Amino acid sequence: MNISQSLKLTGVFVKYFSLFLLVPIFSVFFITTDFKIIISKSYLIQILPFLFSSFITFFISLGLNKISNVINTENQELGRKDGFLIATLIWIFAGLLGSLPYIFSSTLVPILYPHIVPIFDNDILINSFFESVSGITTTGASVFSVFPNIDQHSMIIFWRSLSQWLGGIGIILLVLIIFPRISVGIMQIASDQEGTGPQKERMTPRLYQTGLILLTIYLGITLLLYLLLFFIGDLSSYDSIIHSFSTVSSGGFSSYPLSIESLANLKVEMIILIFMFISGISFAIFYFLITANFQRIFENTEFKTYMILNLLLIVGLAFLLNNYYNYSSLSESFRYGAFQAISISTGTGFTSYNFNDWPSHIKLFLIFFLIIGGSSGSTTGGVKMIRLIIVMKRIYQEVRRRVSPNIIYTVKINNKVIDEEVVSGVMSFLFLFIFACILSILAINLIEPEISAFTGASAVLSSISNLGPGFEGINPHSNYSLFSIPSKILLTFLMLLGRLEIFTIVALLLPSFWKKY
Repeated sequence: MNISQSLKLTGVFVKYFSLFLLVPIFSVFFITTDFKIIISKSYLIQILPFLFSSFITFFISLGLNKISNVINTENQELGRKDGFLIATLIWIFAGLLGSLPYIFSSTLVPILYPHIVPIFDNDILINSFFESVSGITTTGASVFSVFPNIDQHSMIIFWRSLSQWLGGIGIILLVLIIFPRISVGIMQIASDQEGTGPQKERMTPRLYQTGLILLTIYLGITLLLYLLLFFIGDLSSYDSIIHSFSTVSSGGFSSYPLSIESLANLKVEMIILIFMFISGISFAIFYFLITANFQRIFENTEFKTYMILNLLLIVGLAFLLNNYYNYSSLSESFRYGAFQAISISTGTGFTSYNFNDWPSHIKLFLIFFLIIGGSSGSTTGGVKMIRLIIVMKRIYQEVRRRVSPNIIYTVKINNKVIDEEVVSGVMSFLFLFIFACILSILAINLIEPEISAFTGASAVLSSISNLGPGFEGINPHSNYSLFSIPSKILLTFLMLLGRLEIFTIVALLLPSFWKKY
């Protein structure tokens, strides 16, 4: 394993990340173009946390580069282990360095300008790290005891959504574009973290070219959503960009404490609903659409399953809600049911209604789709639709094998036979996912005896599935601030575990990973 080169490449990423920390400074132009307001003390004070964070991040990148030059490595080639290490380091550093603006906004800013309320007034380091990782992993869970005032913390609110946009697919695209000459092994691992899951849809022969195509699609969808929210949804420019970042990334951070519910705008809900659904589709589908390769779209098993299951989810939830409300308003049932169905199934986490008020059987209905998530190769979290398909087909084949043991059965996706190694990997992934959930639920209920078991279980499932809001104590009108420091650390780890698709982090925990061979 080449530790030296791994640290050096991580340092390159950190250097680029320091530039992204400066972007929120320019978010003021989405609010006003009045130069007098822009140079006012309240706005200038908000700039300081991002300037300091950027400078510190840049110097850390220099430090990583210097450390990498000191370490001597016999093996000069980058391999699969290095890919796992770099992918993990990038996400951890993004979470740690992304927390700096929260830390400075809670410590430095209130000292210089007491009029501004601090972001966090207790457990600043842990809360800042939690909020940062929640953003960068597109989980959308928050620990704000009081939601930040837009007048005082517009840049912080912008950073929350920007970090989700970067985490949605931007980080891996940055890796693909700035490391174009890395060996195929590490590039493949990097792409796996936000790639196409067990069944890969290669768009182009070169991963670098694929990264540029994905980036173009990602930017295009974001821009289109911004324009629709601004011109048709009648949102302000600032609110439009905030919700565009959070929707396309399947993140769910909003500029309002009650998310989309605060807007009470049907047009906005419908626009965001459509784009949440779009964000749950594999980016390969958009590439095939642009290149007019419609046959690949029609043959795509995951895409068809995604469409059918989400349609059934919308209809089923609308029916259950209409029945719950005694058939008083089908339009209202469809409005809130459809929005929450897509928001939860894609792991976005936007809320237009406090679904915690719904009956228990509806909550269980939502939890099932929460765990599944969207398509592989999309910005969504969860187990991913393709894995569900593979498991169901494997179960079906096993049943058939019991009936006719002499016949050889294979799992096929898109009319192609799936290697047994891939099927075995999917089964292993599901086992690890279930094991991690059970162990974490037991742990968090032991740590938090005063919190209901359902709240703890909901927090674990929402964190590892990168959803955010949950049920009971962490319902859409509440957040994760009720948990203690150990629980927040555990939930932060689960967010990273879910975003890195479990295997990456688990591999690093094995002693054999660090051996020479």
